[in-house]
Amino acid sequence: MARVYLTSLNCQTGTMARHRDIALDRSGIVAAAFALLDEAGLDGVTMRALAARLSVQAPALYWHVRDKAALGGLMAEALYAEARAGLHDGLDARAWLLALGQGLCRSLARHRDAARLLASARPLAQASDETAAGMAAPLVQRGFSREQALEAQAAVLSLSLGWSIYRENAAMHAFLTGMFDLEESFERGLRVLVDGLVAEAVPASS
Repeated sequence: MARVYLTSLNCQTGTMARHRDIALDRSGIVAAAFALLDEAGLDGVTMRALAARLSVQAPALYWHVRDKAALGGLMAEALYAEARAGLHDGLDARAWLLALGQGLCRSLARHRDAARLLASARPLAQASDETAAGMAAPLVQRGFSREQALEAQAAVLSLSLGWSIYRENAAMHAFLTGMFDLEESFERGLRVLVDGLVAEAVPASS
C-alpha cells in the first residue's frame, strides 16, 4: 500500500500547537500495535492508545484500519503469516503440518497475550470457494483432498493455539507443569495428531 503522509497535531503546555508529518501505513500500524501489545497487554491495545504511540490523532488511523476489530484481524494475519514463513515446497505432508503447528507456537510465544488475540480475532475476508482453494492448495499438492487439507490445518492450528493459551495463563501453566513437561507434551501431541491426519488422508487419494 502506498505510504500516506498525514499531519498530526502535537499540543504542548503553554505553547501554540505545532504540526509534523507522520509516515503512516498498515505495516507500520501493525508493528506499533504489536509493540503496544507487548507493553500493555491485549486490554491495553485501543485505537486511542495506538494513535498516541504513533503520535497521530485517532481519526488518522481510520484511513487505514476501520476499527479495533479490523486491527485485531490484521494482527492475526501477521501471526499466521509468521507461522507459515518456514513452510516450503521441499516438505512432505507430515513435515509441512508439523512445521505449521510449531511455527504458530513460536509466533505466539514472541508476543504477550498473542494467543488471546488470535482466539478472539475476526477474519478480515468472507469465506469463499476461492479462499478455501488457496488455503487447501499446499496439502492438496501433497495428496490430501480439499476438505481433508482444510480440516487438517484447522486441527493443527487449534492444538497450537490451545497449548499457547495454557502457556499464557500463568496459573494454568504452573498447574500443568507441576505434573508434566508442557512443551514436550505439545510436541508429542502434535506428532500424534499429524501422523493420524496424514495416515487418513494420503492413502485415500493415492
